[in-house]
Amino acid sequence: MKCRKAKKLIFSYAELDPPLKEKLDDHAKSCPFCSYELALYMKSMNLLKEGIHFEESAEFWKDYRVDVKRRILPPPLWSRVRTKVERLTSMFRTPILGPVPAYVLSFALIAVLTLSLFPGFLSSSSAEGFRNNLVVYEGGLLSAIDDDGVTVYTLEGR
Repeated sequence: MKCRKAKKLIFSYAELDPPLKEKLDDHAKSCPFCSYELALYMKSMNLLKEGIHFEESAEFWKDYRVDVKRRILPPPLWSRVRTKVERLTSMFRTPILGPVPAYVLSFALIAVLTLSLFPGFLSSSSAEGFRNNLVVYEGGLLSAIDDDGVTVYTLEGR
């Protein structure tokens, strides 16, 4: 085993498989630097185990949840109200059937517009009215006379 691999394994010594621990120990016996690193790691872990020794009482886990719930403060009233309002408004923002209603509405709107404009394309009577309503003479505008619903514009000749 090389020192580079041994250094990586030293920090996970507690979780190593037994065969890998044996290889690391054998390397530490032959390499003074890795031996020093492993001994330092072991001393640190032992100090931590001694300093963080915790034995819970028999009642600890029984009252644990009650104690935690008592220490956690409930959210403020405005936060709870805002959350409920957001839940209610999200029902209106999110389509129930997905994009299908939007497609149906768009198709219906296009169909109504097309059908409402369709008679204007076939009928020539409305177009004749436009042709006969305006009488224009060549030239500049001299006057405009209303003659029984037909406005006659007189233009100045060039």
